[in-house]
Amino acid sequence: MIDRFTGMLRREIAVDWDRNEGPVDLRYNSAGIGGVHPMPAPRPVVEAMAALKPPLIRIFLQEFFYVYPDHGVYDWTRMDAYMEAVHAMGGDIMASICIKPNILYPEVDERVWMPNNVAEWQDLIRAMALRYSEEKPYVTHWAIANEMNIGEWGGCPYLIENPDDYFEYYRITADPIRTALPHVKVGGPSYAGNDKGAAVYLTRFAELCKQNDVAVDFMCYNAYLDSPEQHAAGARAIRAGLDKINPDIKLYMTEFNVGIGEELSLEEKAFDPKRAAGLAASILALHEGGCLDGSFQYHIYDQWNDPREFAPWYARTRYMAEHWNDIAHRLGLLDLDGKARPQYFLYQMLYSLTGGRRASLNCASGELRGLAARFGDDTLSVFLTNFALQGTPDAVAQFRFENAPAGVYRLNVFRIDTAAAAAMKAAPMNSLPLAESRVIYIHPDFHFDVFSPADSVTLVRFERI
Repeated sequence: MIDRFTGMLRREIAVDWDRNEGPVDLRYNSAGIGGVHPMPAPRPVVEAMAALKPPLIRIFLQEFFYVYPDHGVYDWTRMDAYMEAVHAMGGDIMASICIKPNILYPEVDERVWMPNNVAEWQDLIRAMALRYSEEKPYVTHWAIANEMNIGEWGGCPYLIENPDDYFEYYRITADPIRTALPHVKVGGPSYAGNDKGAAVYLTRFAELCKQNDVAVDFMCYNAYLDSPEQHAAGARAIRAGLDKINPDIKLYMTEFNVGIGEELSLEEKAFDPKRAAGLAASILALHEGGCLDGSFQYHIYDQWNDPREFAPWYARTRYMAEHWNDIAHRLGLLDLDGKARPQYFLYQMLYSLTGGRRASLNCASGELRGLAARFGDDTLSVFLTNFALQGTPDAVAQFRFENAPAGVYRLNVFRIDTAAAAAMKAAPMNSLPLAESRVIYIHPDFHFDVFSPADSVTLVRFERI
């Protein structure tokens, strides 16, 4: 063991605590729930998310809530129960509208996006918005449709490949919300992917909104990628396109995760710390780019699917069952019983930095990415992830401080790694996994070493005694 550490790769990380780079707020990175089944979130999941305190939670509202069973008839029973559970998690809600009532869309066909009675559709949308943004003031952001560029392959009953058509659908759907509730935010369309096609589609949509004086508060897209660089490049391209039309439009990644592959269906993969490390690296890459106003890790908890819920309004029911039931991607921060995965603790770490002032952190390594936050002279925090797409090396992070506030501190090292992930799987954990704790005296030029295993996330926190 001694020989192992003696010969290990060493990476120097310099932190200048006097260089103030502005406030730190990483809580714009949140999480969401997909439209896969209508059951309210289980109580352990609700309690775990309430403890995390996400500011905004993204959901999408599928037809399986059956809020419009007949002309002029509204039934909020199922949707109320679902929304109450999400609201109990503590954050505001971004709700993506994906309903498709049979009486307005009698044909089960994803290519049919225009309702057979626009006025009646608008009455329904107005009633739903009033229900959940006024009577029950939960929803602050209404998004119009989800992944409509791929339709049912993305779990959405609408396939709208042409942005000009999407503009028409957006216009008729957004208008009753804005008329009834001018204070809420409205946008869309959660484009599937962050490639060139996303930038073209969203930019064209923005152009049409500007040309026709139709307001749009935000745009959104979804991306499942392992590469932090690809995440950052996609966000930059989309943001650049929107800025040419209207720089005031906010940009959200409404579904954010690592790449989805069949290997993720294995239970053992659900606790692989590399997933947390990859997410952390992408979050930091996106943060440095400054292009996003929010992201939503997908999902809050693992999903399952009953194809019978989809059959009356959706053609590819077997696909949904296989995709969300047979394969069981286990993408959640939590499982169905509320047991936390490594990614849950990653978000705890990120949120703990909020409220501090960012200090200068310099790391020459391609694998190590970090962020430092100073809370006056009483608390100093350094967040670090060690991740590479392939062959991440174990490393010793050699921290060197400049202008650190002198004094006696408790140094705590919290780490998400293979050992911590194994402990999470064996028994529920209610706090960050602690790897090291000691009392130290910080000099202005204090230096220390921390083990940074391959594919891990580390939070080093100093609290004045």
